[in-house]
Amino acid sequence: MIELLILYSLKKRERTLYSLRSDIIEKFGYFTKPSIGTLHPALKRLLKANVVEIRNNFSQGGKKSTFYSLSLHWQKKFNDLFFTPLSDNPTLFFTELQSKISVMSILDNELKETFIQDALIKLESFNLDLQNALDDEYISYDKYQLSLLKKNIDDIKNYKTLLEELRSE
Repeated sequence: MIELLILYSLKKRERTLYSLRSDIIEKFGYFTKPSIGTLHPALKRLLKANVVEIRNNFSQGGKKSTFYSLSLHWQKKFNDLFFTPLSDNPTLFFTELQSKISVMSILDNELKETFIQDALIKLESFNLDLQNALDDEYISYDKYQLSLLKKNIDDIKNYKTLLEELRSE
């Protein structure tokens, strides 16, 4: 998902690695704070896919600065990454969902609707799994596990509400 955030950040202007990290933390720090060690391999993958380009600049003192920018074909890669199916693992799913919602403004309305519909279906599936777990008379949960199950059900309800609000905008 870090590639989506990189492409989103580079959409406005070219950036150095450190500027890119700062921009991502500024815009998306409420759910991710990638390290340079996370960004650098992601940029290499995007460079290898010819989605990102580099420009080296040398100062008068000879210090090299590398600037990253988008190639002409970045939008296709963005769409491919964006529409990679959401994970079946709930922990990964919610991080992916947040990443995708946070960069959704790049999509046209038809693609936004497709994504929202897919996400709502997945949320409903998780909700059914949680409800079935709560209703299973053969499983006994302690109060901590029960609290987490209920919290996850509330989180799903909140995400569904958010997506419905975004759909109506």
